[in-house]
Amino acid sequence: MKRSILIGAIMVLGAAQAKPRLWTDTRGRSVQAEVVKVNPDRTVVLKTERGKVVEVPFDTFVSEDVKRLETRLALPFDLHRVPWQEMNRLFGIDLWGDPVLWDDSTAAAAERMALKKESKTDFMENHRSYPLGKTNVLSEAVYTIVLYGGTDNVESLSFVFLNQGDMPGLSGYISPGVIEEMAEKIEASGMRVHDALVPVLGKPKRDMLGKGEMREKVYRWDWNRHAIMLSMQEGKYAAMRIMPSERADRAGRVDKIKEGELKKRMAACVERRDNGDVLIRNIPMINQGPKGYCSPATWERYLRYMDIPADMYLLALAGNTGVGGGTYAHQMIAATESLISSNGRELEPIPANLSPESISEHIDAGLPIMWRFLSTPVFQKAANDNTARRNGEKRKKKNDSGQAEDTGSGGHICLIIGYNKQTGEIAISDSWGPRFAERWVKAKDARRVSRGGMNVIKW
Repeated sequence: MKRSILIGAIMVLGAAQAKPRLWTDTRGRSVQAEVVKVNPDRTVVLKTERGKVVEVPFDTFVSEDVKRLETRLALPFDLHRVPWQEMNRLFGIDLWGDPVLWDDSTAAAAERMALKKESKTDFMENHRSYPLGKTNVLSEAVYTIVLYGGTDNVESLSFVFLNQGDMPGLSGYISPGVIEEMAEKIEASGMRVHDALVPVLGKPKRDMLGKGEMREKVYRWDWNRHAIMLSMQEGKYAAMRIMPSERADRAGRVDKIKEGELKKRMAACVERRDNGDVLIRNIPMINQGPKGYCSPATWERYLRYMDIPADMYLLALAGNTGVGGGTYAHQMIAATESLISSNGRELEPIPANLSPESISEHIDAGLPIMWRFLSTPVFQKAANDNTARRNGEKRKKKNDSGQAEDTGSGGHICLIIGYNKQTGEIAISDSWGPRFAERWVKAKDARRVSRGGMNVIKW
């Protein structure tokens, strides 16, 4: 059969498809059809919803379509019986653009899923949204969606369906009855997700993800080298994580960067400015969202900067973060120490001598400092005003972030990421989004609210 006849046949067959893919031939004509099979002889079998098929050579199509077919041909495994288009319909979100997510650029995948860029460094990129139950995934209300990527491609994805930190209207004393009701809602949410997947992907196997205090039992489905894992932590959260099957087989661990390479990379992250500022770059931003998760979010930022995979919801679980937020420092430290140690690093307390001179040793080595303090409106205003002055901006009368920590008084934790010995200032970074990635405060103002707790992660 001649090529022109083939393309004409596809046009006729493709017209009845509900959600076909658009293909274009070398003569500029477009056709809609779904891929059934890509053959080693560089032909592709296309199928309509009526079940009719036609086989077409790769070079029928324009170069962009040929490249997509060649990528599919290079896959070292057989495709799952459930096509990626059906998975997108099941999830209710354009998660996949082809059978494999892991060769997609992080930015392209985020755009497809309508996620906002949260952070991009020289080594990683992440996108996040907080639908807060107003969007559904797998027909279930979802509160948080996060896409994590490396320097080029997608590495993992996370959906949080219901989490105690996102429960609306909960503050102060929470009665046992309310906590029990919340636990039941979380479990019901997770089971609805489970029941949505079973008819399509079959019965899941039970597996473990993480290690030590971060270890969780999950339901696991495997599809086209994607491990789809549902975690229901009693009374805490119902969440789904998607990662490469090979990584899931290692309980979520990634290949560790060598110590010497990490030291060199971190030293390269130290920026020295003409005005005397010394600052650590490339610390990813994690926006804690509308909940009191400053401690889990800040720890996740530090751990990811040190090339240690982390998730603030797991950290909140391990650190026993309370309903709506609030974490005791000693519990979080105890929970993270084993994770840090298992990755060949060490958590070290340092003297709370808060001055540019005393912290310079750590900042110069590219080591951020975890700092615990009493956040007050007076301190936050001083930080915002001082930063605005430095940047030559007009100071605002009201300059808050909308976060509870910024508008009231309470225990808080953030990263110290820089210093200036000439001006007597230190740079801090909060888990409230990009606007709070770098603020400068007078060291004397910081000492007034410091609560004495400071730590670094070392090799």
